Amino acid sequence: MNKNAKGLLLVLAAAVVWSANSVLIKSLDLSAPLIAGMRAAFAGVFYAAFIRPKKLVWNWKLLATLCVFTIQSACIVIAVKKTSAAIAIGMQFTAPIWIYAFSRIKGYPFYFRRALPLYILAAGVIVSMFSRAESVTREGNLLALSTGLWFALLTLLNKDVGRENPIGLVSLENLFMAAVVLPLLCLKDIPGLVSLGATSWIVLAVLGIGQFGLGYVLYTIGLRHTTSARASMVSPLEMVLSPLWVALFIGELPDLAGLIGFGLIAAGIALEIVFTHKLTKAAKSAAPQA
Repeated sequence: MNKNAKGLLLVLAAAVVWSANSVLIKSLDLSAPLIAGMRAAFAGVFYAAFIRPKKLVWNWKLLATLCVFTIQSACIVIAVKKTSAAIAIGMQFTAPIWIYAFSRIKGYPFYFRRALPLYILAAGVIVSMFSRAESVTREGNLLALSTGLWFALLTLLNKDVGRENPIGLVSLENLFMAAVVLPLLCLKDIPGLVSLGATSWIVLAVLGIGQFGLGYVLYTIGLRHTTSARASMVSPLEMVLSPLWVALFIGELPDLAGLIGFGLIAAGIALEIVFTHKLTKAAKSAAPQA
């Protein structure tokens, strides 16, 4: 197996692992903040051995990264609890809309080919907001929409923070999140953990150590063997699989508006992937040969 194929398989495995997020969260009869905090605690403690303090950049950007990660991760868990899996997961992949908006503010030129996928993504977001399925709430939809913005900010911040110690950074992010969320949002719920059944504890551990932590490890190793552009063609598989698992194991199905919105978001992501691949290929072809 060549290096690129190995990398893509690892990224594919990461997407499959990440896709278990919604079904695991929805199976727990706990408050969303408590799930978010305990998930972070398990992930942070388990992967703490990977923290390399000298390889992290200790500045205001690191603090901003920790704060944005905490907000984004908490919003994802709450959104999964308060709206359909298709909307909650699909909205995370609207990050390119926000990144494009930031680039326009900075004065980058307008290209219709680059903007078209984002228009389709935006249309999917608008349609999704009209979903009235039983599991959907307006609050959940808005929280889900915000995750795209927070993920965009996190992506931009991560370019400068912890590039030499990515797994250690994610452990630090989760430890910070647990330290913030558990005492501030879960004081009334924490005593209930004493009576929590073994199955719920296992699900929480799987969420933190496996679904999030292992998924990130697989993705990080995969990026060592393939390019970010190629990895981006595989990772959105999470968006397809996550609502599928919820439909199969929990029986939650989106209504027509939710399906159309999900389809538009998926189409926008697909176009973004195709255009990114073409631009990357064209840039390589235009580069001078050594």
